[in-house]
Amino acid sequence: MPDARSGGWTGADPAGLAADHLWGFLAALREAGLRTAPAKRADLLRVVADSPPSGMTALYWSARITLLQDVADLPAFDRVFDAWFRHGAPGDPPVPRDDGAPSPGGPGDDDPPAREARPGDGTEASTLSTHGTRDFGRTRGRTLMRALEAAWPAALPATASRRRRPARGRSGDRLDVRHAWRRAHRHDGEIIELRHLARPPRPRRLLILVDVSGSLRQHTPDLLRVAHTALRAAPARTEVFTFGTRLTRITAALAHPHADQALTSVSALVTDADGGTAIGASLQRFLAGPRFAALARGALVIVLSDGLERGDPALMVRATARLSRLGHRLVWWSPLACSPAFRPATRAMSALLPSLDHLGGVRDLATALDEVRRLPAVLSGRRHTAARHWPTTPSGAPR
Repeated sequence: MPDARSGGWTGADPAGLAADHLWGFLAALREAGLRTAPAKRADLLRVVADSPPSGMTALYWSARITLLQDVADLPAFDRVFDAWFRHGAPGDPPVPRDDGAPSPGGPGDDDPPAREARPGDGTEASTLSTHGTRDFGRTRGRTLMRALEAAWPAALPATASRRRRPARGRSGDRLDVRHAWRRAHRHDGEIIELRHLARPPRPRRLLILVDVSGSLRQHTPDLLRVAHTALRAAPARTEVFTFGTRLTRITAALAHPHADQALTSVSALVTDADGGTAIGASLQRFLAGPRFAALARGALVIVLSDGLERGDPALMVRATARLSRLGHRLVWWSPLACSPAFRPATRAMSALLPSLDHLGGVRDLATALDEVRRLPAVLSGRRHTAARHWPTTPSGAPR
């Protein structure tokens, strides 16, 4: 049994007693009606073994982030945890409570906030790494998905192709000398027709990076469906990656024409869903590989993330600045930006703004459709204007 006052276990084999007690705690959760996947239970044991918690509060948050799936189960979870670990020890700090109110990103997805979060701000992200898969559910709102798929082609920027092709009339920028010589050879050396060559436009590459960490748990399925519609609209020019605590390329898995089957394939491939957040490390890993970095060169880069980076955001800021330099435009869509009270005032987001061409709000299919339709106006303007449209002070209002 644990010694609540000392924060440890007593006995001849403390490690064995601790493991037995954790298994008993997991069994008590099942008896209380809280069903957790075997992979999640294994994640908790792995986290406790690799990084032993410094106290009961740290153990509480590790267990809650890893195991809890629904905020409605929070009271039962707290009762079981208190019964198995706390026993009302006066020397231990109290467990933070939510008073039944879910956090902006869903239950159990962020660490205890160091300060009170203002509406629209979000809170600190978690670094907890999980290993498991998640079911992203069945697709609803197919009308919106069809509208999104139809809106993407008109929204994507174009660039001149490398190969020149025959142009109509004199609209080309270069004389087709080969055609002129061939025609002259057929007419005894007389040049009787001149044609021109032009570089026809082609869509730029689209690169979508989707945050699947725990702070975006309730939005992740719709964000992946947004990426699915883009891949359906431009399959040859679109690449999709997910990141949480690791980077995963999901382009092939998401390419299935049926959205539900595509998300099922993605679920089997993405093993860090609903876990911690390592935005800077994930973006740096993407840029470190020449094969991946080439996908961003000249592309429209869209990042779907709340930008809640844990700790020092310097790596995230550097990676985002390089991504902006490589791409044609860098657009950041955050579910937090859908709130009227949102201001990019955190250290990470305020430092990112100078590298962004647009910061918009996307939390579901409807808001994504609005942002996709807004892309042509964003792409036709000057670069790096997000800081002008999003003041970081609470007194300002976005223009």
